[in-house]
Amino acid sequence: MTHALPHGDTRQGFARDFRVLFGLQPIRILKTLWQRRWTILGVFLLSVGIAWGILTQITPTYTASTKVLIEGRKTRIVDLHEVLTTLQPQMATVLSEVEVFSSDTLARRVADQLNLYKDPDFNPSLRPAEESRLGGAVMQMISDAVATVIGRPDAVELSPEEQDRLMRNAVVARVRAGLTVEAIRQSLVIRLTYRSPDPARAAQLVNAYAEAYIDQQLEAKFEAVRRASIWLNSRMSDLRATVLESESAVEAYRSASGLVGARGGQLAAQQKLTELNSQLVIAKSKRSEQAARVARVEATLRSGRNIDARDEVLSSQLIARLKEQEATLSRQMSEQGSLYGARHPLLLKTQSELADIRRKIDGEIQTQIQSLRNELEVLREREQALDAEARALEAKVLDQNKAEVRLRELEREAQANRALYETFLSRVKETGEQEQIQQADARIISQAEPPRAPSSPRRTLILLLAGIVGLVGGSALVLVLEHFDAGIRTRDQLEAALGRTAIGMIPEIGRRLSGKRTEDYMVDNPASGFAEAFRMLWFTMKHLRDRKAPQVLLVTSSLPNEGKSLTALSLARTCATLGMKTLLVDGDVRRSTIAKKIGMEATCSIIDLLDGTAALADAVARDPRTPLDVLPGRSARNSDIDLMALSNGAEALFAKMRESYDLIVVDSPPVLPVADVQILAQHADQVLFCVRWDSTPRQTAQSALQMLSEVCGNIGGVLLTRVDLRRHAGYGYHDAGYYYSQYRKYYTEA
Repeated sequence: MTHALPHGDTRQGFARDFRVLFGLQPIRILKTLWQRRWTILGVFLLSVGIAWGILTQITPTYTASTKVLIEGRKTRIVDLHEVLTTLQPQMATVLSEVEVFSSDTLARRVADQLNLYKDPDFNPSLRPAEESRLGGAVMQMISDAVATVIGRPDAVELSPEEQDRLMRNAVVARVRAGLTVEAIRQSLVIRLTYRSPDPARAAQLVNAYAEAYIDQQLEAKFEAVRRASIWLNSRMSDLRATVLESESAVEAYRSASGLVGARGGQLAAQQKLTELNSQLVIAKSKRSEQAARVARVEATLRSGRNIDARDEVLSSQLIARLKEQEATLSRQMSEQGSLYGARHPLLLKTQSELADIRRKIDGEIQTQIQSLRNELEVLREREQALDAEARALEAKVLDQNKAEVRLRELEREAQANRALYETFLSRVKETGEQEQIQQADARIISQAEPPRAPSSPRRTLILLLAGIVGLVGGSALVLVLEHFDAGIRTRDQLEAALGRTAIGMIPEIGRRLSGKRTEDYMVDNPASGFAEAFRMLWFTMKHLRDRKAPQVLLVTSSLPNEGKSLTALSLARTCATLGMKTLLVDGDVRRSTIAKKIGMEATCSIIDLLDGTAALADAVARDPRTPLDVLPGRSARNSDIDLMALSNGAEALFAKMRESYDLIVVDSPPVLPVADVQILAQHADQVLFCVRWDSTPRQTAQSALQMLSEVCGNIGGVLLTRVDLRRHAGYGYHDAGYYYSQYRKYYTEA
């Protein structure tokens, strides 16, 4: 019957163990890896071996590389300088050329140039018969499998031409499959790489690709120039006829509209019209001035102011002389009037002459006014004549301008046709020259050389990665194994797993025996670390703060072979040598080992004391090596086992033992196999639970301790036994076992 801890407690226990083992101490992880270094080395060698085996089966591939610079030119026909002009550098141009490199057309050109259709590497039908039969068998198996799934199509008989076409397409596909094209960022350079099992073939093919691309460009340019020449020549005859027709239309219109020398005649008419307009303006000004003078004189006459009228015509010499005579006569008449009187003949004569003079002046004034009127009429007629002539000339100039507009339109059309004709004529000559000097829009800037080393598989890198994977995988495997390792190695792990106080660690002495008995090592080497461990164990149990030193101490474990009997014997011998009156009781009546370990014959056992067939004093024997009393055991019958379980004399027996001894150490059976320990534990002051180092599973120890705790609550502590100090120190646990190598000078070992 076994008991296990609840699932949650188990999971929490593992988490605690993991934290104890790996938490906060990276150096402990390294030492754990070192302890399992052979596991890591095995995984490492396995990983590298597998990688090496795979590499030996892979055919090496060589990669040759070349670079092509794209200059970014494209075909243009109507440019006035060259058929092929440069473009602005654009990534789109480079990417377009990348697609050209990857096209079937270029691959087919390479296959044709190198005659790869006759190469067995690209044409499987040319391979040896054995290989062909093997490949054919594989393909037939694949074909049969596909036919089974989707149904077998009707067989189609292919013609020789169709078979040849399929063969060529397959070769082209194989040629293209080995090529890799990539555009180098921030540049107009394209890198070509070709992969092949043959380094020389790889360099040959990638160089052939680059050269085929250049040749294809040149052929495309020649074809473009040829097409341009054909098109230009076909357009020349049409343009020539168009030019003749447009120039003839100009001359015909010039003759029909009377514009022969039109430009000079038009300028003369324009100049004459300008002069007429100037004369007309002058004539209008003079006529207006003259009309104003006439109007003013006539207004003066109508108002009766002759003197003003005379002033208007004073510019006449005759009137000026008459006015002088009038002035003279007026002066004489004034003198005569003062001398002779009003009726004097001289005065009357003078008055008569003055009146005559004034009549002449008035007559002359009328004559001058009429002359002004006549001049005004003449000016008015001249103005009308100039105006009529200007209007006629203006109409003529307008007609000439209209005709000139149409003429200029025809001339421009004729000039444009001639310019286009001359342009095409020039282009025909330039295109003919360019046919002889064409250059590609790309150039090879680095030729491929046969590679010296294969590009794949990269054996060094793969082996290195395999080694790293092996080391990492081995380390991970070790850590996983360490995590899931159920063994207990430290007192911290022991306390975390079992929830009890860890009171000591007992080292393993198997390596130091040199033919001696394990049970006698402590006696033979009282100053050894093994003996000191039991002294420390007893002092720890004796001075525990929460309990007093036990008088009856039961030593047990979960399973056999955990070192409980050796622990019980050694602890009892230690206490005996310390001066305590000690009794060692062999309570394992099913597998008694104490008598054998001490080297004595067992005549009585605890069964004999319980059934009353022997007394305690008669059954106890003395240890031949120490002052220890021993109650040995012997193999018991089934009835004896039942007697032990049902007898009521155990209490009295242990009471009697307490009266006679300072310490009674009971070596009991393991907890899990039998129930005897649960009977004996009820009579013990404390139970010392032994756990074998790195061997007893945690869950096993937990189950055994749980069963023991259900029948008694006096678990004094738990003890790690058979500790391999060298391995323990290698794990980096900083406890007494870790520092053993440093303070072992205090001990005297065999």
